[in-house]
Parts: sequence; structure tokens; C-alpha cells
Amino acid sequence: MGAFWSPLFILDMKDFEFYFPPIIFFGKDSLKRFSKDLSDFGKKAFFIYGKSHLKKTGLYDFILEAFKKKGIDWVEFGGIKPNPTLSQVIEGIRLAKEFNPDFIVAVGGGSVIDAAKAISCGYFYGEKIWDFFERKGVPERALPIITIPTISGSGSEANEVTVITHDEKKIKLSLRASCLFPKVSYLDPTLTFTVPPNYTAYGVMDILSHLFEFFHFRLYYEENLCEDLLVTLMKRLIKEGKKAYLEPENYSARAQVMWISTLALSPWVRAGVGAYRFFLHSLEHPLSGTFDFPHGLGLTILMRAYLKRFGHQAVVRRFYRKVFDLEEGKDLAKRGLKAFEDILNYFNLPKSLKECGLKKEDLPQLIEKACEILFIWKAEREFNKEIVQEIYEIAYEG
Repeated sequence: MGAFWSPLFILDMKDFEFYFPPIIFFGKDSLKRFSKDLSDFGKKAFFIYGKSHLKKTGLYDFILEAFKKKGIDWVEFGGIKPNPTLSQVIEGIRLAKEFNPDFIVAVGGGSVIDAAKAISCGYFYGEKIWDFFERKGVPERALPIITIPTISGSGSEANEVTVITHDEKKIKLSLRASCLFPKVSYLDPTLTFTVPPNYTAYGVMDILSHLFEFFHFRLYYEENLCEDLLVTLMKRLIKEGKKAYLEPENYSARAQVMWISTLALSPWVRAGVGAYRFFLHSLEHPLSGTFDFPHGLGLTILMRAYLKRFGHQAVVRRFYRKVFDLEEGKDLAKRGLKAFEDILNYFNLPKSLKECGLKKEDLPQLIEKACEILFIWKAEREFNKEIVQEIYEIAYEG
């Protein structure tokens, strides 16, 4: 399957450049700093959020009151959908240009923050922003972004990545650019207390997939600090994620899951890893981009399919040994898959796309979209169409 399945086992870290501009305020009192810091960013705010849940929790009123106290003029752009679309981003860009904000305040989950990043960039580049998602250039300008995440999963509050779905092309692509790093993020774990159990589980599995992809889909499979950090985070995530699922107001569990989420897709984790791919994400994006499938759920099913197919691989076996504390042996692949499935059973998650209502005839378009994404990512030689099809078929049947 290519270079990523011919790993180089070395014992040193890869050279890297570390750049992490966001300021993070974490904890129960973090929003007090939000009210205090607002005026540092200007006098006009573009306030972007998701659905009505924000208003039910009182967070919406808190934000508006903070604007008023600091004399901030604002315009609202609410109703951001899960898996935000290009059309909604274009509408946000139009509204932002009419208002001319000094900064953006994004309050919600990963979809809201991703949409905010795309709008912050599109404010300067207009509708040609999609060219950046197709790797036809890299943006250098964006409006400053402040984030307040209300769900753990995407880690968008601490990285320079945004993911958007093109409505007409039905393709979901990512964009990475340094200008998309948020300026400040305020992380209050109590804001995640009201996240429903199923979305808590989706978020935990989303985070786990981020860490697993760094662990597995890298060119250099060195056993060093990078791998140790990934293993530690995965083990802690599974432990605390289970607690948060059963005890939604367990502050310690929610706080640890939130911080792991923030770290999992940030430069802190990938520094020293070297070259890597996000293969599972290339397969999931067609699911959520075409069928509006929950991102974390799609990754869950695809990760299980991958583990089922490639449990014999040395790096998968290492994942089983280190993360699940399993002993080496001929049946390690079987025991490792069962350990993973035990997590799914705990969270009451399905193991197949068929269980989720997808049809067999949906697979060909998913395969084509995934291959298109891999081509755009310049990874089509490492992951050929036959492997993509095989993983989807296993994911469908379970």
C-alpha cells in the first residue's frame, strides 16, 4: 500500500518547527477573562454560533451582556449546522463584509469554530476561498478569532485547521493555514455538562481517532516521547470518557476530556512525529459530507473496520499492547479488536454503517469521494482504491 505501510523504525524524533500562538484560558472561571479581555480585540464583533441550545443554557445572554458592558457593537450569525457548508460560509462572508468586524467570536462545537475560521479567511478572499481547500494556494490573512467551545471532540479551538463541505460537489475538505489559529480560546468544562450521552461518545471517539491516526499513519514508527504522549492521552481519554458518559456533570472527567481534545489535534501532539496522514478522516469526510453523518460516529465505525482488517500489522499490535495493556500472542489481533469493541459497547455505539441506515448502493459514491480527497491530499499512491473499497465494505457489514 505504499510508504506508510513500510515504516522506518528509528529511535530519534524528527526535526520540527513549533508554532502555537493561541492563548488558552482553562477552567470554571475562564469566561471571567473573556469579559475582561473583549475590548483588547476592537469595537466590532462578528458573533457566530450554532443552534438554539446556546440560548437555553444562558451562554448566549452572557455573551451579549459582555458585549454591552465593554461597548462592543456586534452582529449575529447563528444556526451553523453540523458539517458546515460552503454556502453557509459564503453567506457569513457576505454578512461580515457588510458589518466590517474587528474580530470574530465563535461559540459552539467544532462546526461553529470551523465555519468561523473559513469566514475569517473568506472576509479577505471572498468566494475563491474554496480554492484553498482544493490545495490551490494558502491564505495569509484572516480576521482574529476568539473561541468558546461547548463540546469536546474537534480540537478546533487550538489548531489552524478548518473543514467545510461543498454543497454542490458534495465533498468535504480541510484547509490548514497559520492565519487560522484562534487568538484566544476560553475552555470551561462546565459548558459540556449538557452535551447528550451519544454526542459525548461521538466526541470521545473523534478525539481517539485523532490520536490513533498520529500513532499509526506516520512514516517513522519511533518509540520515543511522541509515541509515549499519544499513548498516555489515549489511555486517559478512554478512562475519563467513560466517566463523562455516565456522569455528565463529573467536572474532573469533563475537564480532562476537554483538555485532551484540545491537545489531540494541536501542534503539541504532532511536534516530532514527522510525516503523517489522516487516512480514516479521508474515508469519513464523504460520510458526513454526503449524508450529514455524525463525524465522530463515522470515525468510530471506520476505525473498527481498519483494525479488523489490519490487526496483524506491527504498529496496530503495538497500539493494542500499549493502549489496552494486552500481552503479545498469536491471538492479539482478536483480543485487541474485542478491547476496542468493548469501548463501543460501553458507549452503545453501532459497529456498522448498515446499522445506521446506509445502503449498499451508497458505497460506490463514498469510495469515489474518498479517492478524490486522497488525490487532493497527494496520498493516492499510499492508499489505493482497492484498500479504500475494502475498508468501506467492512465498515458497512460490521
